[in-house]
Amino acid sequence: MGDYMPVLSKGSFTLDLKIVKLGADLTEDDRQCAWELYTEMSTRVSVTGKHIDPDCTDFNGELYIESLDSLFRFFQEARGIMRKFPVGKIGGNNQEHLGVMVNKTMTNVLRPFLEKWQVKFRHWWENQSNPRLNPIDRQIEFPELEAFLTDWASVRWLMRAFQKELVDVYALVDVGAQEE
Repeated sequence: MGDYMPVLSKGSFTLDLKIVKLGADLTEDDRQCAWELYTEMSTRVSVTGKHIDPDCTDFNGELYIESLDSLFRFFQEARGIMRKFPVGKIGGNNQEHLGVMVNKTMTNVLRPFLEKWQVKFRHWWENQSNPRLNPIDRQIEFPELEAFLTDWASVRWLMRAFQKELVDVYALVDVGAQEE
């Protein structure tokens, strides 16, 4: 079976990266499922941050309200991928199936972040912030900005680790890899 990455923690979020390793029982459905998930992750800065930012702390140029919407849409897309590639259809140990990993990620990382911050930021944005300000200047007035972005950077860092694991385990092309 091979060795597994440890459980990763950052801030108040934990991610267990134990997913089925590339092997003889890996099917094209497995790789297609992984590729669809990877595509959703790699094309959303809201999920994995900017490629050139190893710490996932660079939020420059982002409009947080739109990025929160993108993160929520990713959550919905991941759920759809889980439905499209059910555990019984894909080979390997069902407890180490990618769909189980996606569920753990949604339960332990994405949902807690969204539950803590999405409504709080949206309510402040729509009801308490100054709409006359430039949107970038407006969002930095959020009273809990530092804690909000610290949590979000943790989520992005963990999701990037998940993305890297997908590339390694399923032998995917890493579209975000920097050319030498």
